[in-house]
Amino acid sequence: MHTIRDVAKLAGVSIGTVSNVLNNQAKVSKQTAERVQEAIKQLNYTPNSFAKGLKSSQSRLIGILSEDISSFFSGYIIDGICEYCDTKDYSITLCNLGINRKAMHGTCFFYKDLEESDAFKKNVASTVSILSASQICGLIYIGTHPRDVTAILPDLDVPVIYTHAYTHTDTYSINYDDYQGARLAMDYLIKNGNSRIALLCGPIDSVPAHKRLLGYQSALMEHQIQLYPDYIRQGDWHYESGYAECAKLLQMKKPPTAIFSMNDNMAYGAMNAAQDFGCSIPGDLSICGFDNLEHSAYMRPALSTIQLPLRKMGSLAAETLLDVLDGNPPQETGLLLPCLLKERASVANRNFA
Repeated sequence: MHTIRDVAKLAGVSIGTVSNVLNNQAKVSKQTAERVQEAIKQLNYTPNSFAKGLKSSQSRLIGILSEDISSFFSGYIIDGICEYCDTKDYSITLCNLGINRKAMHGTCFFYKDLEESDAFKKNVASTVSILSASQICGLIYIGTHPRDVTAILPDLDVPVIYTHAYTHTDTYSINYDDYQGARLAMDYLIKNGNSRIALLCGPIDSVPAHKRLLGYQSALMEHQIQLYPDYIRQGDWHYESGYAECAKLLQMKKPPTAIFSMNDNMAYGAMNAAQDFGCSIPGDLSICGFDNLEHSAYMRPALSTIQLPLRKMGSLAAETLLDVLDGNPPQETGLLLPCLLKERASVANRNFA
């Protein structure tokens, strides 16, 4: 049985465009509409209530499939989804894959190994069956961190919106802008008089880490500041690596005056390492994190960091899903929302030192 996704692929258009054709929306050109109709004919596709946009047939029940609700990020995203759906009189049903405890080997997460395992695929299939039996009219998939999850879900005949994750197919995704967030942190440190800025990186196979690295490098280049390769230290997102790498930085002949940590956990480790080495924060060393975890405002000193638009991601994912259901899908499929800078006491202004 063919799905609306198959029609979109054959016609070379988005799922939203197929929905618009089925709803006789004027915004679709005649040539595109003919291509979609030909694909429908070739596949002998029969639209369901979603594809026709028949609101009276919709269950008004939105499914949420979270990779791990224990994640700091997931709770805020889910809250944003629920808040928006409440205003539109849609109900929510939630399923949890519990991916973190299954992917954890020692101190590292092996998501790819897990995703390729038969046990995980069976778990996903069972969960999707439960959601389908609930007669959901659409699904929002929440990742544990932004990465390609194309192969995880089977083809569904309801629209799927991805947030804190993305796919390489023509689906809608809502994420934050890692590059822009890194530039915010770096511009902030540079504005406060720092030219020797170290970087605590995440794992090399992490897409967010690569984008934040690009933000770090471009800020140095734009401000004509020398890049010191030894200042770039690879961690693993955990506290211990932040501590260890900061300790190495502080023992250099020419230690940095500031550290940009790619997440708050490593920043916590760096703060404690600095204090153990007799460095004052921010007097001797300024530190800026990324994530704005709950404890960051209560550190001593309070940690300057980058705040992620998690609730906004959730509400926009829900808004996008309902727009698709209404036959009014957005033109842009991959949205990156801007991050915000939270200025606190861990960064000093060295311009007047």
